[in-house]
Order: sequence, then C-alpha cells, then structure tokens
Amino acid sequence: MNATSDLKKDHLFVRRFGEVIQKCSDKIYAGKDSDILLEDLEIASVIMEELIDTFHHGKEEEAYFPSTNNKNSFSEDVRKFLIEHELGRRISRMFKRELLIWRKCIIEGKQTGSKEPIARFLKSYAVFITDHLGKEEKFLDIVEDKSIISIDEDRAIRHRYELCKNKSGGQARIEELLKLLEYLEHRDWMK
Repeated sequence: MNATSDLKKDHLFVRRFGEVIQKCSDKIYAGKDSDILLEDLEIASVIMEELIDTFHHGKEEEAYFPSTNNKNSFSEDVRKFLIEHELGRRISRMFKRELLIWRKCIIEGKQTGSKEPIARFLKSYAVFITDHLGKEEKFLDIVEDKSIISIDEDRAIRHRYELCKNKSGGQARIEELLKLLEYLEHRDWMK
C-alpha cells in the first residue's frame, strides 16, 4: 500500500465516524436520545481527538502534506486543509467542553440543561468530515493519477506515518480506538 492509498483507507473509518455522530446528533435533536449515554459521547470525543486528529490528521500534517506542498501548485490546497484541520480541532474542543459541563451537572445532581450544544457540535463535526474528506479525496486522486510522489518519497512518508502511529500510542491503541468506533456503530441508538 502506498502513502496515498493509506490515507484513503483512513478516510473509510473517518466517514464511518461521521455517520455515527450524525445519527447521534439527529437523535438528540429529535428528543429520541434516552439510550445515548454520556459515556458514548465521551468515546466519540476520544475518537475525534486521538484517532482522527492526532493519528489521521497527524499523518497528513507531519508526513503527506509537507511532501506534496511544493509540487504541482498544491500549496494553496494544503493551506486550506490545514485550516480545516484546525476547524475540526476547535469543534472537537467545544464538544468536549459541553461534555464536561454535562458531566459536572450530573455529579452535582443539577439539571443538565439543554443537550442542544452537544447535538450542534456533533452535527458540525459530521458536516466538517463530509466536506473535508470530499476535498481531500479529490486532492489524493490528483496526486495518485499524476504520480506526483516518487517511490523514495513514498517510502519516507510511510516511515513518518509509523512515527505518527507511535505518537498516537502505537498499533494497539489504534486498534482499540477502531474497536470503540465499532462499539458505537452497534449501540441501540444507531438502529
């Protein structure tokens, strides 16, 4: 597998996650969220932070984009992707902040208030995923179709991918996060 197809493979689990959080947001907005646990939402927050941002976006930012930035006039595309990654991080932080507020209310026995901000940030992140991946897929297709990355560059990128995986906790942690995604996909509220 080359560096480009490796990122496309990652996009599959990112899309799956987008479907999960969109469904979760829809249930909350419809008031049909009684079986969505705070713990499910906290798992979603961990997946956003560790699997998507640290691992997947880390691979793009630390390995792939630096190798494609100065080729074929891609610097503007790369700049936009980096800005979008920051948008994803901000949505993730706001979502996590709302979860902490909700948890604190539960611990203190207070009324938890509206879950609307949680639904809003889930929906925002799902929209971000859909829009962002669509643009990245087109970019990756161009890189692949035009054979922009040499064999030596590909080897170097994949080596840096391994460093990103280690930074994310290694293969065992990635597998654990993918199992958590699968767990969310099989929750009753996903049906």
